[in-house]
Amino acid sequence: MIKALYFDLDNTLIHRQRSIERYAAVFVECFADRLETVSASRIARIIKKVDNGGYPIAGSAYNSIKQAVAAHLYRELRDSAEVDKSVLLAHWIEYFPKCSVPMPGANQLLELLDQQGVHLGIISNGAQASRLATASQLEKYNTVDQLLSSGEVGIKKPDPQIFQHAMMEAGFAAQQCCYVGDHPINDIQGATSAGMTAIWLQGFHPWPKELDKPQYAITSLAELPSIIFPS
Repeated sequence: MIKALYFDLDNTLIHRQRSIERYAAVFVECFADRLETVSASRIARIIKKVDNGGYPIAGSAYNSIKQAVAAHLYRELRDSAEVDKSVLLAHWIEYFPKCSVPMPGANQLLELLDQQGVHLGIISNGAQASRLATASQLEKYNTVDQLLSSGEVGIKKPDPQIFQHAMMEAGFAAQQCCYVGDHPINDIQGATSAGMTAIWLQGFHPWPKELDKPQYAITSLAELPSIIFPS
């Protein structure tokens, strides 16, 4: 019986591309006095090109998405705006988490699971401050019992130790826990290696041909209760 349900954050509870679009509108508003006819749609396109669902592109010259975003915005806008790269980086760090858009059905699902007495947690790669700021944009974040970031514990997914750390901290055995995420390796392979039941949220990252197909796969969060509470 599943007693604890853990989630990835970006592209699981939070829709990252829609968040980028919301951020782009805020960006244009904030820098309106320094931009020359730059639209929110153009800003969103620049960011999406390097964001890769929140994962650094292989071979990238940048160690993090935030650095890549700031560098590409600077390069694309330097002919039409007088904005320093450090200002762009600071703006992304401060405002992007505040622009987080919940995944369709995320708040309803959290409320339902909470009513059923399920322990709810988030395990996410990234700095603790940004993970908290992002997750807090969920209307039902108050139902989340536990949030664990790689920045806080010094272990990154897909290392099974970060999943094991979360379970140990909450006092659950692996067979009592389920993990939902969009990334085949960081989320599904990582959680499975830790002994959890893993559920793949499709539509964001393709499944690698060399990996065995996942036991559970869903296309929306609305499908999750039928797996957690089979009739």
